[in-house]
Amino acid sequence: MSSDTSTPATRWWGPRLVQRLYGPLVVHGTYRFLWRCHVRHVLGLYYSTIRDGDTVLEIGPGDGGHLDRVDRQDLTVHLMDAFPGSMAAAAERLARYTPTQHLANALEPFPLAKESVDAVMLSMVVHCLPGEQIADKEAVFDGVAGVLRPGGRFAGATVLSQGVPHTRRSRAGLGLLNRQEVFSCHDDSLADLETALEKRFDQVQVSTVGSVALWQVIGR
Repeated sequence: MSSDTSTPATRWWGPRLVQRLYGPLVVHGTYRFLWRCHVRHVLGLYYSTIRDGDTVLEIGPGDGGHLDRVDRQDLTVHLMDAFPGSMAAAAERLARYTPTQHLANALEPFPLAKESVDAVMLSMVVHCLPGEQIADKEAVFDGVAGVLRPGGRFAGATVLSQGVPHTRRSRAGLGLLNRQEVFSCHDDSLADLETALEKRFDQVQVSTVGSVALWQVIGR
């Protein structure tokens, strides 16, 4: 599997397919019917994390829909993804912010200046990053910690395989997505996620909805 920051529906798609299908299939499809986490829970992270005038980094932005709906004013927006299709779709949707696009791997050093960002969003991406467990993916949290200003805000969500409830349907879906190498979260656990966040950030708050962990933390 390649090391990338794509979300499940965008890895092989061009921007038009992302724009047409990402919302119905992923945001209003798998979020709710596989993982039992309605989009409103994820959107709540964006509303409580991003403020007017912020410099924002969104990693793996999908179709840009979450940041678009929050609609804060005077944002400086950076988008980071390993695949140009999803990047282009998100950048077009968020064109009013004239976003800076970074075609980059989230497990490698981030292409942004140290302590240059007020808010970072990492929504439904960690379960796609290569590695058998959270410990294999901690470089993404190191990258966030490096670019986030002290007192800055970092929020995200990810599907976990351990430490959260699964149904027969969600367990079957998780197994299929892992076998197809769309996901890579065979042993991603809630305890390991909490540990990774607490090592790097302050005021760590982690909650679960269905099979999804949602977090909000503060930069040191």
